[in-house]
Amino acid sequence: MTNIDFAKLTELASSRLDIIVLHSQKGGPGKTTLSCNIAHELAERGNKTVLVDLDIAQPTIQHIFQIPDKKIKHTINDILLGDVKANEDVILETKNPNLFLIAAKENVEYGEGLLSLLEGIQQFSFFALHEMTKLLLRMGFRYVVYDCAPGYRMESVNAAAIADARLFVIRPSTFSFEGAKQMLTDIYKKLDIRSLNFFVFNQVPPDLKEDNQKLLNAWKDDLIKLYLPEKIAFLDFLPISFEIMELGINGEYIFPEKTVLYKKLSEIVTEITTKIDEMKEIKEE
Repeated sequence: MTNIDFAKLTELASSRLDIIVLHSQKGGPGKTTLSCNIAHELAERGNKTVLVDLDIAQPTIQHIFQIPDKKIKHTINDILLGDVKANEDVILETKNPNLFLIAAKENVEYGEGLLSLLEGIQQFSFFALHEMTKLLLRMGFRYVVYDCAPGYRMESVNAAAIADARLFVIRPSTFSFEGAKQMLTDIYKKLDIRSLNFFVFNQVPPDLKEDNQKLLNAWKDDLIKLYLPEKIAFLDFLPISFEIMELGINGEYIFPEKTVLYKKLSEIVTEITTKIDEMKEIKEE
């Protein structure tokens, strides 16, 4: 059992829970780091926030927040497979009193075992994520941030389907751009429900040549045109930060407040949450 005061948490219950999903076409664009920082920023603003690791093949969040195995009773894997119902035992504390985690299990068996696991999750994950949402709302959480597995994994698609806002993370490369176009066409345009869609280019090199900057701007315009301007919004070009890379060597991944990346991330969080608020106000009218 955890030491979280769930009775106190429930007293602080919000009347709604907003779901933010981060997704990418392939691994490597910095999606998990952005997920952690967005969840941390939401918590720093006084919101009870839970960050969920949905990348069951390559889970990372447990290590970013330095959670030892002995503290983990259940993982998101157990819930997605239906081995346990969504319950408070899956929720982990962090050093930030407003930020909580749901970890993924990293000792996934490969070969036939992995295939069986994935098939089981495909069959059950949509229902399980809905039940998770109900639990988190009852417990007083204001935001849930899902760090999704890259690509077409069913649990990631299901999380995207129930999200209030989806943030697609793209590397500044031809391969990542083409993959983003394909995913937006194959999945996101087919999830054309009452949700918001955003995208960022992450890990952009500093001092780009003029032609390369023009190309990135053209890619940005192409993606908006592909999805329709009223359906998706571009947020920012996020730069590579060698300072943040050095912090990562020491196991630190939260952006310091004085950095350019923190300033940009804070603006992104404000934009996403403001747009969610506006969307839900319209629905209530």
